[in-house]
Amino acid sequence: MRCTNDYGATTSEHVVSKKLKFYLGNDRWNKMSENKPQNAEHRRLVKALIEELKRQGFEITNAEFEGYQPCPEVEELVPTVKGYNRKKEYVVFGVAATCDELGTQQTEDQFKMFSSRFMRSGKSHGAAAPFCIAISKGCEKQLETCLKTLQLDRKKNIFLYAF
Repeated sequence: MRCTNDYGATTSEHVVSKKLKFYLGNDRWNKMSENKPQNAEHRRLVKALIEELKRQGFEITNAEFEGYQPCPEVEELVPTVKGYNRKKEYVVFGVAATCDELGTQQTEDQFKMFSSRFMRSGKSHGAAAPFCIAISKGCEKQLETCLKTLQLDRKKNIFLYAF
């Protein structure tokens, strides 16, 4: 089952940075994504997510934003932001999604995969990795429906931010 956007569409082309290739395992999507600029709303969400995670004590190690190295792929998917908390020794993954992006297969795949990650070492070994989702204000209901559809609405390690 797939999430839908406000217009009832179940898929849409994802707008990505030229530097970052999302569907790394799918050449068709790589070629479609390479030349599209990131939209201003997506960039705004990424910046807000970076600032929020810094306020929470995370060092931002990678981000889909100017001044940061792109996030490495994790099981063929790429998060928008990746951070590390040295004190607690755990990693946080973040995904920024506009309302239109909530209806894409890529976003659904990211939600499922990054919400299912566990710490592999350090003080937090075995704990669920925090997964932060940044969305545009006004998309809250759509995100709630998406998470219910994906059966992720009860996961304790998912943190939602509407900016």
